[in-house]
Parts: sequence; C-alpha cells; structure tokens
Amino acid sequence: MRKKIDIENWSRKKSYKTFCDFDDPCTGITTTLNVTNVVKLSKDTNNSFYGTMLYFVLMSMNEFDAFKYGYGKIGNELCVFKYDDIAATVTVLNKENELNFTRYIKFDYDYGKFIYDFSKSKEDAENNIDYYKIPELENMNKVQVTCLPWIRFSNFKDAISKSEKSSKPKICWGKYYEENGEYYINFSLLVNHAFQDGLQISSLINNLQENINKIKSKVNKKELLYEKNKKKN
Repeated sequence: MRKKIDIENWSRKKSYKTFCDFDDPCTGITTTLNVTNVVKLSKDTNNSFYGTMLYFVLMSMNEFDAFKYGYGKIGNELCVFKYDDIAATVTVLNKENELNFTRYIKFDYDYGKFIYDFSKSKEDAENNIDYYKIPELENMNKVQVTCLPWIRFSNFKDAISKSEKSSKPKICWGKYYEENGEYYINFSLLVNHAFQDGLQISSLINNLQENINKIKSKVNKKELLYEKNKKKN
C-alpha cells in the first residue's frame, strides 16, 4: 500500500523543497563492503552472487522508512508517497550482449522464494520476453540496480533523466575480489537528495554491512527448500 504525504506538514518539508526542483538533485557515494558471507552463501546454495547480494540490499532498504518515500501519480498529478514495500529492477545482458532490464522484483524475506523470483525475471529479460508488471506494483517504491562484475571501481556515474522527476535510488556494485582471505566489492549508491541525505545513505550502508555479517541468523536454511522444489518441478 501507499500513503500520500502532505508535504506542508512533512518533517522533511525543508529538505524536500530545497532539492526537489534541482536540475540534477542526485547525490551519492561509492564505498567498499565486505561480502565474504554473501560469496559463501551463494556458493553453498548454488545461487548467483547477483541475486544473493540483491536480497540483502533490498532487505536493508526495506528496514529504513527513509527509503520508502518517493514519487508516484494520482492520474496525471505527481505526488509524494510513503510506500509499504520496495522492489527493484536489475540490468542484465540479453543473448546479443545488449543491455536489458528485468521486471520489478519484490523483496521477500524467504530467501528461496526471492532467488526463484529473481532468477525467473532475469531469465525472461535475457530472452527479451516483453516486460510485464507484478501485482500491486504501483504500491511499491522502486529501486534501479546494476552491476559491473568484470571490474573494480572507485567511482560510478549513472544516467539521469532531467525530463521527468525520479526518486528511484540507483545502486551499482563491481567485481568481488579477495584480500587476505576475505571478499570485497565496490558499492555505489545514488539517491534523490530531496528524499535522502548523507545520514540516511550512511545508515543504509552500515545496516547492509551488518545484515551481511549476520547472514546465518538472517537466512533460515529451511527456506532454501523452496527453490530446490521449484527446480524439480
């Protein structure tokens, strides 16, 4: 579900009005994350690193109200809403090695269900199946995710449309690499400054690292059976 925000009585009114009409209201950072547990979980369960990392990114974002605010429309009117859930679309390469985008993928705490949904949407995009909507999509805040699994990087700049207002956070990570027996990635987060500030960015990054560090307590082994049963069917 979503709730329309009365901007005049919103606690973020001043920050929102400061940045909402900027030609480029985006701000962001690039940092390094220890993803040793993500690499281990993806290998232990024979699931992709891409999908497993996305699971923890969306988990962390859904745990912060600050990332549930975004634009939406009522008819042709652009409004600010607070959404209950966050969903992501990810970039993939199709069979011609050209860029394509998956349908939006809704977060589910059940790791097996989430990975199955991710894998299906990724396969569809790789095969150029026409984009299709998921139920209640208009009631979800949106995130755009990509990765560069071939390189490490120290900075990242994504494409920004100035013809329409967008509140979608943009996330990118690079190739994971090993140092002293641990695995790391470079992780970029770009947000609309009208909705999030450095505090919210930092809080999300720290929470994401904590969730990765606590993977054993976050993912129930029994939940992995869902994907195995789906593969058999």
